[in-house]
Amino acid sequence: MSAKKALLAALFLVLVLLSIALVVPLDAPGLGREVESRVRSATGIELEIARSRLRVRQGLVLEDVSLVAGRYRAQAPRIALELRPFGLLRGRWELKGIRLEEARVDFEGGPVSIETLGLRLSRLDYDSRAVTPLHGLLLAGDVVAGRIALESREVWDLGAKITAENGRVELQKLRLLTDRGGISGEVALDFNSFPFRYRASLLGTSFALEGIGRGTLRLEVEGFGTKTRDVKGKGTFELERGRLPDAAWVREIDPTLAGEEHAPVEIPFEARGGRVYFETFPIEAAETIVELEGSVGLDGSRDIRAKLDRRRD
Repeated sequence: MSAKKALLAALFLVLVLLSIALVVPLDAPGLGREVESRVRSATGIELEIARSRLRVRQGLVLEDVSLVAGRYRAQAPRIALELRPFGLLRGRWELKGIRLEEARVDFEGGPVSIETLGLRLSRLDYDSRAVTPLHGLLLAGDVVAGRIALESREVWDLGAKITAENGRVELQKLRLLTDRGGISGEVALDFNSFPFRYRASLLGTSFALEGIGRGTLRLEVEGFGTKTRDVKGKGTFELERGRLPDAAWVREIDPTLAGEEHAPVEIPFEARGGRVYFETFPIEAAETIVELEGSVGLDGSRDIRAKLDRRRD
């Protein structure tokens, strides 16, 4: 065989092997055990992996994964670790990204289900001398998620810039969708206290508030833990022009108001102690001006006082 034919045959064989490697997963139990060992020794977190497979395009795929970190438990049928191939050849773990599918995390406030979650990393370091695993994590990147469900609430199409350092996690350029409309803004979580603290600056355009209508929501909020009674915040809701809803609070004021067209109005409010308080503001309907004040509870309770002023031609 000539040298030219031998070279072509070798190139063809390499292409075939690469094609197979791109499609066919290779069992890699050793790499799965290595992940368990590294996580346990660095963080103390108990990680169990039933199976691990290596794919050139997808990286290291971990199957039937469970994790225990203090009070928190997490399970995922599939986690893909995107590794830099040349890093593996040099014996180094260089992580580029992580993708979870159908994960579940059990918190004190209830379970959280995550349909898909992807993290593209621009920086990842860990300090094993830190007080807790979270405090030792130094991370920067982009996060995207499909549907996330907590009890009866759901969000989807989430995207943000994420950073983590010294037990603090920040989400910037956050965007997500809910059944009431889209939300954007920034969120900061601080795990240097128990329960953890948080603050957020949020904007919802064309956002629907149940029993009120659609408008623009601006909210500055802070709190700690997962209990709604610990939330404090201030904001405004710019109610768009529309019609008064056929809601219980409207019928309690005057049943004839339901369905009446009203002008746009800005509603300032404050949240504390599990209730939302609003100072006196007017709603101008076609034949009536309604001045409202009071509060509504996050449990559905109402304390609304109204004054009606019938328009006269």
